Amino acid sequence: MNKKLKAVIIIEIFIVLGLIFRVVHTPHLWIFLVLTVIFGVLATRSRSRAWRILSFIFGAISGMILFTVSWFWLAIIFPAIMCIIFWKNNPREQERQVNFAHNLFQNQAAETYSQTSQNNGNDVIDLDDVVFKPTGNSLSIKKMAGNTKIIVPEDVAVALDLTTNTGLIKIFNEATQINASNVHYFSENLDEAPKRIKITIRVDTGNIEVVQG
Repeated sequence: MNKKLKAVIIIEIFIVLGLIFRVVHTPHLWIFLVLTVIFGVLATRSRSRAWRILSFIFGAISGMILFTVSWFWLAIIFPAIMCIIFWKNNPREQERQVNFAHNLFQNQAAETYSQTSQNNGNDVIDLDDVVFKPTGNSLSIKKMAGNTKIIVPEDVAVALDLTTNTGLIKIFNEATQINASNVHYFSENLDEAPKRIKITIRVDTGNIEVVQG
């Protein structure tokens, strides 16, 4: 669970506690709730339609009172807005591109695969220095700490799989993401580009930046 999600959960807990406090201090709501329960029990035992109708009426009144209690709508709207923001900041490409990237890079020959792994340190990798194979290339970076910058020439298509537990991820002109996990990006011309590479970066602490160059 990343820090952003933890912060949202903590804020929502405080909002719910505020809602509970307001409900406790709304005596007429409790009166209608008690009447709802009483007539509901009577309707169940006697199977009387009149008791059932009264229970429904008092229940509806309780619901309307609850809707007017402060903090109620905030407890609903806040997580909804946060879900929309997270969804906007973690775009997913079309299924066709995902399937293509999987088939292209998972089945390629071993000689097209290169790997860089280290414990820490900053890296600046210019893909202009890479010898590209017709079947595509792959680059993997795993380290505990350090910033990573990937320079992508204009004629190179990329499939990115990036993760940093503590740090920023910036991909071209996309919105910057904080402490992001499993961020995926695919170039639009991935299936037609003569030069293409899959880049997988796993960093515990550090920023990841992919720029055009």
